[in-house]
Amino acid sequence: MRLVTWNIHGGHGTDGRNDLGRVAILLEEMRCDVAALQEVGDPHRADRGNETADHAAWLGRRLGWYVAYGPNLVLAGRPYGNAILSRFPIAHAHNYDLSVPHREPRGCLRADLSLPDGASLHLFNLHLGLSGGERRRQAAMLLSADLLRDTALTAPMVVCGDFNMWSPLPGPILRLLRSHLRDAALVAGARRPTWPSRLAMLRLDRAYVDDGVEVLGSGVVNGRPTRAASDHLPLWVDLLPKGAIRPLAVGNPGA
Repeated sequence: MRLVTWNIHGGHGTDGRNDLGRVAILLEEMRCDVAALQEVGDPHRADRGNETADHAAWLGRRLGWYVAYGPNLVLAGRPYGNAILSRFPIAHAHNYDLSVPHREPRGCLRADLSLPDGASLHLFNLHLGLSGGERRRQAAMLLSADLLRDTALTAPMVVCGDFNMWSPLPGPILRLLRSHLRDAALVAGARRPTWPSRLAMLRLDRAYVDDGVEVLGSGVVNGRPTRAASDHLPLWVDLLPKGAIRPLAVGNPGA
């Protein structure tokens, strides 16, 4: 299956256009089975006749896919947050609050996907904060017994999204994540920057997998259409869930 993780910037492109339709077209062209999107919605812009208040629902209808939405902010009735769109049925979804006091609300959306042949996949889609201190606190929340170390998580796991890691050097957050999960791009030998889209220099967008997932390939879609559609480039990962595993809580560290 192919996963794409992409911060779509509320559908507001670097060319000044607000165009959710081209986001949907590009996702179709990427031939992905699942899309984990961040900054879905636009609570700061006045409603217009050609826009919809719920961007996630609109994209789901446009693509004909299943949708899970985790708004972290609602202004004037317009939600804003993370969304998971899937060709596969979504058996369960839950939005976890990763907010830190006095900072912008943040969250992590979980969707349990029902794959063919009775297999399952836990997919977590997140958007971490801008400051290092904020992200350290959020990483600790992620690796708590209430979230990634929940003993009920027995299917293969993928954690992806906009990690807002500005430094190219390994820091405490990266070491913490790598102690339990594997960086899919690193496994595939294909680390590529995703931000800013017009001249990408930083690898803000990432995907991590546990031992229940085989990484078959990874890359970044860096073309004129994706550079115009958002300030982030989409990251794709081809993966193969391998079956039930031991949850992280009982010791299943990644490489």
